[in-house]
Amino acid sequence: MAAESETFLKLALAPIAFACLAPSHGAESERWRDIGGQELRALFSNKEFADGAHFAYRLRADGTFSGTEMAKSVSGTWRVQDEQLCWKWRRPPGPEECYRVQQDGPHVRFLINGSEAWYGTLEKLR
Repeated sequence: MAAESETFLKLALAPIAFACLAPSHGAESERWRDIGGQELRALFSNKEFADGAHFAYRLRADGTFSGTEMAKSVSGTWRVQDEQLCWKWRRPPGPEECYRVQQDGPHVRFLINGSEAWYGTLEKLR
């Protein structure tokens, strides 16, 4: 009976051990790079920044944005300052927030104090 229990335990734990030993390709394939200045302005001008579920913001070249967040209309202004993207919400009202921006292909993340605050993708406005 002890041999059967030991065999069962080995079979039950084998997938867990394999998963722990298998190489992870997620973080290794990421190639985040900092974006700033004119490149940052060009990256966001006339683009939609969205996550596919919770928010979608249309950033226009004139420095305004509008869109939806959790099915509610939002709008405000955006600009590049000190190598960061800054936006100020008019609807709903809010303070100006500035973020360091990193890009990996179509994926973009906003960082504040080294932590990811926003994550989404960029597409040209239609």
